[in-house]
Amino acid sequence: MAELSIGSLWITLGSDLRGGVTRGFVMTMALSVAIAAGLAYWTASGIAIGKEIDGYRIDAGPFDDIKRALMVVVVTSAVYMFCVFMGWDPIGRLFGIAGSVAGVLAVVLLAVLLAPPTWGFPGSFLALLGGTVALGAVSVSMVWGHWYLTEGALPSWPLRDLDVVLLAALGLQVAVLAVNLFIPVRETPTPSNPIDVSIFANPALYLRIGVGLVFPIILGVLSYKTTQMKAMQSATGLLYIAMGAVFCGEVLAKGLLFLTGKPL
Repeated sequence: MAELSIGSLWITLGSDLRGGVTRGFVMTMALSVAIAAGLAYWTASGIAIGKEIDGYRIDAGPFDDIKRALMVVVVTSAVYMFCVFMGWDPIGRLFGIAGSVAGVLAVVLLAVLLAPPTWGFPGSFLALLGGTVALGAVSVSMVWGHWYLTEGALPSWPLRDLDVVLLAALGLQVAVLAVNLFIPVRETPTPSNPIDVSIFANPALYLRIGVGLVFPIILGVLSYKTTQMKAMQSATGLLYIAMGAVFCGEVLAKGLLFLTGKPL
């Protein structure tokens, strides 16, 4: 939820600053971000964590700061939406920027929290960064595609550019997976129900690669090609499928992280 809300705010703000998207779209996305970040904050508030989670050692020190950063994302996104509704777009963008900065801080602190078993902070941070941008790009682009269903005169280049951002994020995830997969971890987690096979014998790894990376890359390329032909409804349909694949990939990646200590 944190990756989804923060990534969506980043991509929404970038689309707003670049132009080409409607004010109604910006309001819709800002409200959606506030709700998703609120759910992430609510979930985090109901969790009491210690030094480890089911055998996975964590650094619980930044946890309260993560919750504070998420609350900033909630408040700034809600104000962003209200300002755009009132026609105060420049002020709203300032709140969007503030929320985006808080989102960066939250991602950094989440990487610190998850880093102890991994080979190091850069590995966990890059994995979270790639997941955050990928979830944000695929969600925002899928929602923006719906605007073409009611306003056919909209330019196609905003969706094309969002496809490029999605493909870049997925490319980053491929590179991070390739590096993190082969660098030894500092310690292997000890879950209560371990899977006694190597990571290369674990089917979840190949589902993570095939469903969470290769499949959405193919869909992203097809969506990009269809935007060039101005077949916006088809592009949106492809992004629907890509969103499900990216979500599944992130769930698989987090499961593998807590099993193996490798941020994939």
